[in-house]
Amino acid sequence: MNLFMLDVDGTLIDSYDFDSDCFRSAVEEVVGIELTDDWGAFTNVTDVGILEELIEKQGLRQDRMRILREVKALFLQKLREYISSNQNDLTATPGAIEFVNDMKAHPNVVLAIATGGWEDSAKMKLSAAGFDVTGVSFASCSDAMTRSEIMALAAFRAKQDTGAVFTRRVYFGDGEWDKMATSTLGYEFVAVGTKVKHHTRIPNFAHYDAIFGKLGLSDMLSAKTA
Repeated sequence: MNLFMLDVDGTLIDSYDFDSDCFRSAVEEVVGIELTDDWGAFTNVTDVGILEELIEKQGLRQDRMRILREVKALFLQKLREYISSNQNDLTATPGAIEFVNDMKAHPNVVLAIATGGWEDSAKMKLSAAGFDVTGVSFASCSDAMTRSEIMALAAFRAKQDTGAVFTRRVYFGDGEWDKMATSTLGYEFVAVGTKVKHHTRIPNFAHYDAIFGKLGLSDMLSAKTA
């Protein structure tokens, strides 16, 4: 059985820019510090990981719980306001909804989502963009701080939910931090978009049959239609 694990921002949804803007704005209002937009400068590129590193560097450990709670609440509020005012701008990556729906029904695939964002915000954006992730195993920075921990937990939950034994674990993401985490875990990586250079890369999910060819899984197409 193949485990296909998916990132959210920049992979399933074209949400990277406004999501980052809402997050930086929430941090600035709560902590009073302007946050860099170079996420690669952080050790753990997850919402919680970035906050934890910022708290440590600024000597704010005594206010840790308050900062985490208030930044998350304000971030979610800003996302809701953005989505409410810009519903037409929140779009799925081409072919992504069809890919998710087809893979949920594929006999040789188990689907999971592993995102560096909070579960609340990720599911809010997925729903607004038209995704139905009912029954899809899910892990986020609400569960763990590092990308590799989040991915490993998503794989564990997928196994628990389905009872499947995975012969391959493939992660679809758009960031260098995604690629590094998959390397740490020994998972295969498919780069989505143009931000990451990798030997297995797709522009989007519009012609997702090409993914199977790149992964040497072309026989899965016939299994799907059999």
